[in-house]
Amino acid sequence: MNHNYIQVIACVLLSFSGFNASIAQSSGPEFLDCSSTPDSLCVQDEGVRLPSNNQIYLGEEDPDATSCSVHVTQRKRVRSNCGDTLQYEVQLFIHDTSTAYILKPLTTITTDSLGEAELIFNTEEALDEYIRSSGLPYGTGCLPYHRIQWMVTDSCGSISICEQRIDLYDCSALIADIPSFTFTAHIPSGCQLTLFAEDFFIGGLDDCSLQDQFLFGFQEHMYIPDTTIICPEAFGVELSWKIWIADEGRDLNCDGQIDWNEKRKIELPFQIVFTEAGNCECGMPVDSIITGQITTIVGNEGIKDVYVSLLRPGHVFPTYVTAQDGIYSFQVNLSGEETTILPEKNDRHKNGVSTLDLVKIQKHLLGMEPFNAPYQYIAADANFSQNVSAIDLIELRKLILGIYTELPWQKSWRFVAKEYVFPDTLETWTYASAITFTDMLPASADFYGIKIGDVNGTAQPNFTQLLPRESLPPFELKTDQQFYFAGDIINVPIRISSDQKLTGFQFTLDAAGMEILNIIPGQLDVSEEHFAIYNDKMAISWFDENTIDVSAEEVLFTLQLRAIKSGNIAQALSINSEITEAEIYLANEETFLPFLNVHDPHAESDLQILYCAPNPWKEETIINFYMPESEQVNFTLFDISGREIFSTSSYLKSGHHQHQLKSSDFKARGILLLEIKTAKYSEVMKLIVTE
Repeated sequence: MNHNYIQVIACVLLSFSGFNASIAQSSGPEFLDCSSTPDSLCVQDEGVRLPSNNQIYLGEEDPDATSCSVHVTQRKRVRSNCGDTLQYEVQLFIHDTSTAYILKPLTTITTDSLGEAELIFNTEEALDEYIRSSGLPYGTGCLPYHRIQWMVTDSCGSISICEQRIDLYDCSALIADIPSFTFTAHIPSGCQLTLFAEDFFIGGLDDCSLQDQFLFGFQEHMYIPDTTIICPEAFGVELSWKIWIADEGRDLNCDGQIDWNEKRKIELPFQIVFTEAGNCECGMPVDSIITGQITTIVGNEGIKDVYVSLLRPGHVFPTYVTAQDGIYSFQVNLSGEETTILPEKNDRHKNGVSTLDLVKIQKHLLGMEPFNAPYQYIAADANFSQNVSAIDLIELRKLILGIYTELPWQKSWRFVAKEYVFPDTLETWTYASAITFTDMLPASADFYGIKIGDVNGTAQPNFTQLLPRESLPPFELKTDQQFYFAGDIINVPIRISSDQKLTGFQFTLDAAGMEILNIIPGQLDVSEEHFAIYNDKMAISWFDENTIDVSAEEVLFTLQLRAIKSGNIAQALSINSEITEAEIYLANEETFLPFLNVHDPHAESDLQILYCAPNPWKEETIINFYMPESEQVNFTLFDISGREIFSTSSYLKSGHHQHQLKSSDFKARGILLLEIKTAKYSEVMKLIVTE
């Protein structure tokens, strides 16, 4: 079942005699997106999928089923200055061994009008039969990356090579079932009953692990496969319990073993009723109230929606969910038994995570601005490896770009007991994430919450401190108006209006009626790792740890687009926060709100909608626009069917203006169209109003 690739795959070993480093000449084809940064990929990433013969589809009893592998499709773009044809091949070195497998045999392709072409391989088309059927194996977390070698030759015979490293990991949650009925557990006459988590499992499948490799526990962060019930919370009452089921996992810290916290787990709730078979006097008089508060480190703000559990062997207590003040409390008796308080929170993974956090992590890794507090190390460890590395940057950027909706190996928050004293070293991975006591209440039951990915402490711990996006000062990005027809491929250069010291930016680019093909670097080295394309939308996150001096009118980067229908740039392109929050960072980490101004030299006297902030929005937004003449202006909102839902008007003088819209003035939500109209002019923009 778990096939050994080195033994099973029929190798095609290629000889590289005659080749040396000199083949990658400057005159050869240029790879536009060859990065030295390893790519960490799973089935949530574009181009990665489970084979159709994986055991999750066929069942692990099927002798033809495979496991722990995925099919992969990857692309690279090249530019050639010699001829209009290229030849390329792609080879694989599994775990960076010396044996080569052909992923793409020698293939001839034609360049486009820009001298560019796309190289591609698909493991389902590989020469090797086993790779063609089952794909490439997952990494263990400690073995070297798979090495992919792209070799391309132009019409002049010049050769260029790009080496790509990929780490394939399992992010597919296992499939498991527990009975839908309520369990009944009888406390025997001896007044003691031991329950095993595995007993509540009735079956399941995983893409990598076999069922006999599954582990079962009653707690998420501690492996507790069984629990002894002496006195339940109540007899004859339906209680809510949970078990966690874990797959084989992988050795993230490379210590030679895979512990409970390195396994990928799913949570399964069920209902249980305890009945008393004997004459057990299980009354538990309450003699103490334990209370605590959970707050942020920066600002000491209460954290909302933290699930706080009180754990004691043989007893079940209800879970407390904190309000906006972060305070919790339990009624307990001091029985002398070990009792543990454990807080957990796993929601809104993107909260407080921005490209500015990536800047700080990169500066730390380069020794430019090392972290100065233990919580920064904990926050930066996105993959829960107990180490801060470039992989954490990759994982957090995927979160920012919307590729991840949550971090695969991390809860969104971690907690540390306030009384815990960190050791002298700032980089520490051992800390008190729970509070345990016996016959005395702890001196303090308070916790600090650390938002994973939020190195600079900007996360919103509750929903009362939401900052209005319009509070950020505006920052203009600009391009020129272009008109196009359906099928046209056009290049749109993005510039700035004034000299700036640029640290980074992130935003969502909306290209209505167009297909986004690529970004061509300009003054900024924007590459494939910095953006994610979603049909007519693009999320982008770029930074440089060294602030870049950019002159006015210099091209930052160029968008390459294909028109789905005829139109113009002013109507099609806009910047918003739909996928990735719109922010731009200058020197000293000053933060601004970017907007795109499409300049049309032939329509300088026209009415112009400059930008809207925030967008998407919930309660209110501000429309910024320019009036060429003083006259009556009508503001009308339409839904996507064209039905008018709100209208207002006012007389305005020529010049720049702001107009406030409030969601309380109308009922419609979702995608709306705002028309600003005068007797001579009319402009329309898209708004997104959230619930």
